[in-house]
Amino acid sequence: MREQWYTNKELFELINELQKDFQDLRSEMRQTREVIKKYNGLREELGQVRQEIDRIKAKTRGKQIVGDAIRNWGGWLFALITLLILLKNNL
Repeated sequence: MREQWYTNKELFELINELQKDFQDLRSEMRQTREVIKKYNGLREELGQVRQEIDRIKAKTRGKQIVGDAIRNWGGWLFALITLLILLKNNL
């Protein structure tokens, strides 16, 4: 005849322990899901902030390019206008 490895009482206690472990695991998984949701929200917000920074940088760069063009070509434009006025007055 075969002997039982565990008594009914021992099996009952083991099952209760497993249930407690599963409850703890469920609780930890719930907390992990909440942390992941918060992380995803922060990542999305970070993406929006990066887009805004890129937009501001592009706008600033555009203004800088226009300012450089005016500074570099402004003298030539003034000289051309002056030349045209002088030519008109001499005719």
